[in-house]
Amino acid sequence: MPIDRHIDEVYTTKRGGCMASLQKRNNKGHDYWYVVESKRVNGKPRPIVIQYLGTIENILRHFREGPDDSQAQYKSYEHGAVAALFKIAQKTDLLRIMAEYLPSQTRDGLKREETLLLAAIHRVIKPGSKKKFAKWASTTSLPALIKFNPEEITSQHFWDQMDGITEQQLQNCEDAITRHIFKLYSFQPDKLILDYTNYYSYIATANEKSTLAKRGHNKQKRYDLRQYSLAVVTSKDVLFPLCSYVYEGNINDQSVFPLYLDQIRARVPDLDVAKTTLVFDGGSNNKDNLIKIESEKLHYICALSLSVCKELYDINRESYEPIRINDKDVLCYRLRREIWGKERECLLIDSPALLEGQVRDLDKNLTKNQERLAELLETIRSDKSRIKKDPASIRERIKKTITGAHQHDLIKVEIEGDPVVTSLSWRIDEDARQDIINRLFGKKLLISDHTDWSTYEILSTYNNQYLIENVFRDTKNPHHFAIRPQYHWTDMKTRVHIFCCLLGLVLTSLLRKELLDRGIVIGNAALIEELSEIREVWVFKKSKKNKSGLKIDKELEMMNSQQEQIWSAISSI
Repeated sequence: MPIDRHIDEVYTTKRGGCMASLQKRNNKGHDYWYVVESKRVNGKPRPIVIQYLGTIENILRHFREGPDDSQAQYKSYEHGAVAALFKIAQKTDLLRIMAEYLPSQTRDGLKREETLLLAAIHRVIKPGSKKKFAKWASTTSLPALIKFNPEEITSQHFWDQMDGITEQQLQNCEDAITRHIFKLYSFQPDKLILDYTNYYSYIATANEKSTLAKRGHNKQKRYDLRQYSLAVVTSKDVLFPLCSYVYEGNINDQSVFPLYLDQIRARVPDLDVAKTTLVFDGGSNNKDNLIKIESEKLHYICALSLSVCKELYDINRESYEPIRINDKDVLCYRLRREIWGKERECLLIDSPALLEGQVRDLDKNLTKNQERLAELLETIRSDKSRIKKDPASIRERIKKTITGAHQHDLIKVEIEGDPVVTSLSWRIDEDARQDIINRLFGKKLLISDHTDWSTYEILSTYNNQYLIENVFRDTKNPHHFAIRPQYHWTDMKTRVHIFCCLLGLVLTSLLRKELLDRGIVIGNAALIEELSEIREVWVFKKSKKNKSGLKIDKELEMMNSQQEQIWSAISSI
């Protein structure tokens, strides 16, 4: 049978039911062969290219020599991560939920929800611009799994599919996904951890299309750039971000707290305030916010600056008692104290890590201030300097030169000369430095309304803050999950982009939970690294059994022991 006639034979791969066919297309008088799979688009079947084979001459050159099935050509694709994430998306019915809550639209054979899922998977595995998606996707088995032609999925495709979605629709969709996941996995989080972060962008100052991007206190020290902020909650059971809230980059934590608290009440599924404890750090805390959370009847554990009740500094560390937390002794002192007109449960904690950081900052400031004093001394001694050198003017200049907490108490400066200052000298008061370290540093205050909880319960619950820190760390990992750079300049595109990034993190976290339930402990990033190394090989063989004369099998490459364990567990999901 001539191989260069139209072939419409459907073959079935070894790995279970992936139906495909060979198809010839003519371009400028030349025939080219493709492996295609049929997919319905707007109710009509449409062939989707999943592999280019080339001209008939190329195919014959590959398969002319040797007996049937003795010669083969191979092509491998990155498979493990895309297949595992797609499997979790199928288990959670993600595409159906997005289709229900987002406006219906199809571009280049893909529905809107399919495009957003592709964007989410892309950000998980190899964050990059939408322009780079096609090249990356063509190296994976994703086109075969979701049935699309990577060459058609351009940055304009993503732009079109991300357009026309409102903030409310996006929020409703996220909440519906969360509700479904909670029901599917029987989640009942009774301890919610709240925190905020921000992401700098390269949105130009003159760009007025973005109201989210503002200059503010950037956690990555990029004060020169505009930023947008993100609030989320999570819990030890859930392990993924809930109730995301994207807001302007110049709003501080204390200001956004009451707004976000309303969202938590409205959006977290089956929230029972009588049984729920909210954990947050001191950045959100002020008198009005504490009144707000108490009026909502939510329980809370939060940090509070000791500057609010400075007398607690005077409680000696010898009075603290050890509490065993995660195989470590933590020194604590528990008491009740009136704060902002109401008695509250207080827990003083000795934190060696906090002590180390505060001492480091103190000494760094001491060094910088002494360098600035040395520069001032040179100026005083210079005949060319034009500053006022009377004692009052020099003392005022010294006052402005020395900056930082406690620095004026530690640096003792003496000036020489009157009415013209000719020199100055200084020394560090080591006794005062040691007193500050012993009395003020390394002490942290927690407050709570849980009068019936043990010290261990309060402290261990607050220590779960590392969970949300891990979420934010993942979103800033440049190799996986990264939110930035976002390559979008309008508010809604930015919101949809963050939705996709967090969706990818949700899929990964659920995958990680599935493995955890099967006894495999691994972090999100490490999991994606291992899965990305699992490759699928397509084996192209000459075969007389098929009318086309060609057979294609799919097999997995050899895996290491950990990959085999992970893949075996994923296969059982």
